[in-house]
Amino acid sequence: MKLLATVKRRLALAACCCLVPPSVAPGQSAQKAQSCQAEVFVPESLKNDQVVSSPDGHLHAVLGGYREEKDSESGWLRVFEGKRLIREYELKDLSGGIFVKWAPDSAAFYLMWSNGGMTGGYEVRVFRVGDEGVREVPAVTQALKEFTQKHHCHDRGENIYAVRWVGQSDDLMIATQVYPTSDCGKDMGFTAGYLVRIDDGGISARYSQSAVETEMKNCPSAIWPTGFWGDDTLKEAKTKLNENPDKPGAEQKKR
Repeated sequence: MKLLATVKRRLALAACCCLVPPSVAPGQSAQKAQSCQAEVFVPESLKNDQVVSSPDGHLHAVLGGYREEKDSESGWLRVFEGKRLIREYELKDLSGGIFVKWAPDSAAFYLMWSNGGMTGGYEVRVFRVGDEGVREVPAVTQALKEFTQKHHCHDRGENIYAVRWVGQSDDLMIATQVYPTSDCGKDMGFTAGYLVRIDDGGISARYSQSAVETEMKNCPSAIWPTGFWGDDTLKEAKTKLNENPDKPGAEQKKR
């Protein structure tokens, strides 16, 4: 019986560890962990597994599984603790930029992506990681509901942006925006900011359009890929940004 139990444990361990993140990074420096800058990818990047490690180095969000769909691209998100797969999520309607950022305390991360290619279609998903595993939390639900009661584009909808973590993992600054095209009427491009509690979506603070747009000059990134970008274009933009870190400019920031 002891031998059978040992074999079962080894088979279970092999099953959960068969999908291992490639080239797992050690953790982040304190400066990078506190920065608002997210890791930026494009759908083509997911042809190779992309690993974004938590600041403490114990957890890893891995993007991969690139697939071409009829009108967009797709892939998957896998979350690992060390080499152990905890959870997998399907990613759909990818077009343009994909952004990932861990909270400074390594207890949550957000995934933001564009489904619209050029001027928007941005969506946000937030994930809490703890002893109970990984769970998606309703971080943006209440803010989006409040925003759309007064500002809404019937034809195109709204953009939702993750801007930056505030403190550790409990609070996230987000921005909601009416799609910035003329068919959205007088509200086109109108933006509001919110500080939300990620676990229940409660609104802790509100920010004016000018205040949140000031934050978004560099957060979550100075690089905003469009649907026309491939991996080479993204690498070129990152190189230019590294050469001129204090000058985002039109070539690095295309929204």
